[in-house]
Amino acid sequence: MDKVYFSQTLIKKELLKGSYVLILENEEVCDIRVGDLGVLKFDRGFYAYIGSMFGSGGLEARIRRYFFGGRKHWHIDYILEHMKIVNVFVLPEKDYESLVANVAVKRFNYVKGFGCSDKKNDISHLLYFREKGELRTFIELIKSIGFNIFKLKI
Repeated sequence: MDKVYFSQTLIKKELLKGSYVLILENEEVCDIRVGDLGVLKFDRGFYAYIGSMFGSGGLEARIRRYFFGGRKHWHIDYILEHMKIVNVFVLPEKDYESLVANVAVKRFNYVKGFGCSDKKNDISHLLYFREKGELRTFIELIKSIGFNIFKLKI
């Protein structure tokens, strides 16, 4: 099987496309202007951003963009300079972005309208967890749905 090197971590080639959950930590309350959503208040705690990667470059290009910046285009771009990326979980090969988001917003707090302007039937793609325990519950929920989750150390 072909292998691809990514940030000194060996991953399987088939993981380059699919959906992902970006885990962020916000250490202080802040107000951030988020494109067309306006100024939003972000409390201390953890956030999970649910996205997908099917364009050129796949996972590697997307994650590099998150770590090294670029022009602000998507909602997530506006908050990354204020929060720390804790981990990335990959849901390989299929577009599970809306499924995960729509299941999760029924159980967890979320930021309305965030990250889903291209998915008109979705409520949000950014979840909020006050404590690590809530975040762990979310990760267990994803596992219970049957997804194989790959934790990339970046």
